[in-house]
Amino acid sequence: MVTVSVVIPYSPKYTPESMLEEAKRSVAAQSVDTEIVVVDDVDTGPADARNAGLERADTRYVAFLDADDLWAPDKLDRQLDRMAETDAGLCVEGPETTLDDFVYEVFVGDLSEVTSAILVDTERVNTRFETGLDRGEDLLYVLEAATEGGVCACPDLFERRRHEGSMMSTGMAVDEYRDHAKRFGYLVSQRVPEAQPYLPIYYTQLYTDLGVACHEAGEYDRAVTYLGRAARISPHPFTLAYLARSLCYRAVPFSP
Repeated sequence: MVTVSVVIPYSPKYTPESMLEEAKRSVAAQSVDTEIVVVDDVDTGPADARNAGLERADTRYVAFLDADDLWAPDKLDRQLDRMAETDAGLCVEGPETTLDDFVYEVFVGDLSEVTSAILVDTERVNTRFETGLDRGEDLLYVLEAATEGGVCACPDLFERRRHEGSMMSTGMAVDEYRDHAKRFGYLVSQRVPEAQPYLPIYYTQLYTDLGVACHEAGEYDRAVTYLGRAARISPHPFTLAYLARSLCYRAVPFSP
């Protein structure tokens, strides 16, 4: 019988203890044997906590669950079956996918919440979470794990819950977001060769997002700078439209 170690980083700063207990009950409801490893991330961070959980786990298969999420009752059972069918070292949530499609969706597509869906075969994947990232360490992890051990997917694996104080509900300043996103893009470019074709899309999206944020904040000089960078990479109509608006607002100051 397969046993799966389940790593749950937990900080009462972000998640009430009642939600942690509900998350643990969703693990106990699995049809697969599990051992729960709750790791305190009050003084460290999610990446350090997940790496510590990986070190403490003594099973071949390791899953991750955020304390403010809940698993579907058959989550692990379906994932283990799918991994056996495909010989993949990583299973996540979603429709069946190829490696190239998965890299695209994580790097420049819409797949942004992955942690609570992760099931990894540690005999095929030796990747660790990047502690030098404040956010996005889970995305970098699955990109590296997928390229190392292969990837498969199953639909409808977990339920996302949000609450006041959740890290997912907090904002990020433009400069902080820029620095984080550039660091993330650099690490992906160095560690995930399959992502190379998508770098222009990534940076076009990044500079467009930064430009729009600055425009909405009334910082039209910065908006023009970022949107101009995006347009030079790829002159997308949306980017060009916002660039034109920022140029107009900068030339003729008024309250939009």
